[in-house]
Amino acid sequence: MNKAGYSALLALMLAGCSMPFSVFQKAETNDAKVSKSVPRMSLNDWVQLSDKVMASNDGQRQLALSQLKNKPLEQALWLSHPKSSQSERAQAQTLFNKNLPSIVPNSQPFFKVFQAYNDALLQQQRYLAERQQHINNLTRKLDELANIDQQINERKFRESMR
Repeated sequence: MNKAGYSALLALMLAGCSMPFSVFQKAETNDAKVSKSVPRMSLNDWVQLSDKVMASNDGQRQLALSQLKNKPLEQALWLSHPKSSQSERAQAQTLFNKNLPSIVPNSQPFFKVFQAYNDALLQQQRYLAERQQHINNLTRKLDELANIDQQINERKFRESMR
């Protein structure tokens, strides 16, 4: 395109004329989908919701989760409760990763705190599972050694009785 073409395009855009193709309309419909799936809550609203989540008991948490099927970030907050299971926490991480880019930028650091918290607990749970597996292996080996020791002692006792 030459200078005249760019100038004409700019003039059409400034005049409010629409383009012959729907590039801008597609972007608007995508934004509309994002805004429907992610509520436009202020940071203060998110903080209040997180206070409610942290003060909740298991029954309240389960009730809230059953009612939040189309609100992924709220669901992720409820799944980030300190007493959540490992699978719930992993589900919260998935929801955060999928939906965080679509929220207001000034609220993103708030959710990143929850992500970091979930990630740290998931890593700790993996570490504890590995340690428990290691302890179970050592316990099994100790039991095998104790069994061998008992067999040796029984043989020595039988030989001494002869």
